[in-house]
Amino acid sequence: METEAYFQEKVYLSPDDLQKEIDSIDTLLIGKLKERLEEKCSSHGYVLPGTLELLTRSAGMVEFGKFTGEWAFIVKAKGKVFYPIEGTLLNVEVLKVNKMGVYAIFENAIRIMIPRDLHLGNDEFDKLQVGENIQVELKKSRFQLHDTFIVSVGVYKGKPSGTVKKLTPIVEETKEEEEENKEEEEEETKEEEETKEEEEETKEEEETKEGAE
Repeated sequence: METEAYFQEKVYLSPDDLQKEIDSIDTLLIGKLKERLEEKCSSHGYVLPGTLELLTRSAGMVEFGKFTGEWAFIVKAKGKVFYPIEGTLLNVEVLKVNKMGVYAIFENAIRIMIPRDLHLGNDEFDKLQVGENIQVELKKSRFQLHDTFIVSVGVYKGKPSGTVKKLTPIVEETKEEEEENKEEEEEETKEEEETKEEEEETKEEEETKEGAE
């Protein structure tokens, strides 16, 4: 799943950039490229932090019609990426457990939804708790350019064998997670209202029956 990828990007240096104390233009260019690409999704997959290396660069040029004082460089670099392949087995950490299933994470790069519907009757799956390490098989995955993680669907395959390094990701709740939580709360509220209505109907029937007697 981890592969090497090659990138070609146009990087701009502003007059402010060039006024700073720098070791070399190459250092400045690769720094800007890291900010742009690392820990985000590219067309090749999720770019791992600290892996980009500068290969070549063009001479700086001022683009016609621009009056910003910026210099443009064509930069070629290589780095390592995660590109999820269907059928890949991963050791992941359980991040969240709810009615929908289990939500897990792999090295802050891939967030995996393991649907409860695919594991009905699996007592081991039902007992999973936040923080546990489990093994999953990846199925479908999706991501867009500049996403901060890849979203995948997986199937629970049991507890990993051997010692697994525990991950301690710092993850902010995404918009998708907020919507899921909102839907769950609405479902719970709806179920409570339906239960309350059924109880009231049952009570009315009992009172009507008692009155008739």
